[in-house]
Amino acid sequence: MSAARPILYSFRRCPYAMRARMAIAAAGIDCELREVVLRDKPVEMLTASPKGTVPV
Repeated sequence: MSAARPILYSFRRCPYAMRARMAIAAAGIDCELREVVLRDKPVEMLTASPKGTVPV
C-alpha cells in the first residue's frame, strides 16, 4: 500500500510558503501544490490548520 501524496496549501507571496516550496523542491519530494486565496480559505485547509495560516 502506497502512502498518500502530500498536499501543500500555499499562498504565492507568503515568505514562509516560499521557503516550504523551495525546501520541498530541493528535497525532490513529489507533492500536490494548492494555492489558496487567504480571504476564501478552503474547508480542507481549515481542517488541517484551524488557524488558517500557510504553509500547511
